[in-house]
Amino acid sequence: MTTIRLLAAALAASALLAVGPPRVPPPVAVLALLAAVLAVGELWLRAPALSLEPPAGRIGLGLVCGLISLPLIALALYLARVPIRAHSLAAGLAALTLLLGGAVLLRERAGGREADPRLPWTFGAIALPVLVALVVGGTAVWAYARLPHPPQPGYTSVALDGWAAGIAGPVAIPRGGLDVPIRVSSAGEPAIVAPLSVIVDTLRIAPPHPVPIAADTAGSIHVHVPTPPNGCLHRIEISLGAASTVFYGRGPAPC
Repeated sequence: MTTIRLLAAALAASALLAVGPPRVPPPVAVLALLAAVLAVGELWLRAPALSLEPPAGRIGLGLVCGLISLPLIALALYLARVPIRAHSLAAGLAALTLLLGGAVLLRERAGGREADPRLPWTFGAIALPVLVALVVGGTAVWAYARLPHPPQPGYTSVALDGWAAGIAGPVAIPRGGLDVPIRVSSAGEPAIVAPLSVIVDTLRIAPPHPVPIAADTAGSIHVHVPTPPNGCLHRIEISLGAASTVFYGRGPAPC
């Protein structure tokens, strides 16, 4: 197929993809996409004047090049802040078709259909997809490193610390209560003053008292847990603002 006819077929397929459903039935759209990918892949091969045999190998390599072109177009649209939609992808495919087709036509007009250098066809079969992949991958890495990234969400966490970190069952709390170490971590949030509370079952033992939490710090504090009313199993929650940690304990009195 001549380059002009190849260009016409690729542009016609891109136009069908731009129209898309419901005007274009899905089977027709799939065939149009396949035709456009094959045509663009063939243009990738004609641009450096590669002549590969057998034909099945050329079709396969062209299909690979055409498929790799799709993420390249999507990346270009993203960098241009254009929404990635079916019609924008089709427009990008048409633009790439014109660019490659123009390069092929200029080469053919300037020097005719010169024979490719006498290198093994395997060299071209390996080098071309690697080159295209490097262009796509390198552009993606370059763009990702330079695009603005949203800040990570901040958090404040509370966890049992010290000896309490090894709690694996109900804790025997003596008369007079127990000092429980907890670790408080803050990242990505400004300094705040959060209310500290101790809740046994559903009863708040004492009014909350304020605890300052510096920004982007981690440290341990001790919280006094009063003796539960009896030796039954009680749920004990230590909360600091919206964060909390829970363990279970028993008092010395009979259940």
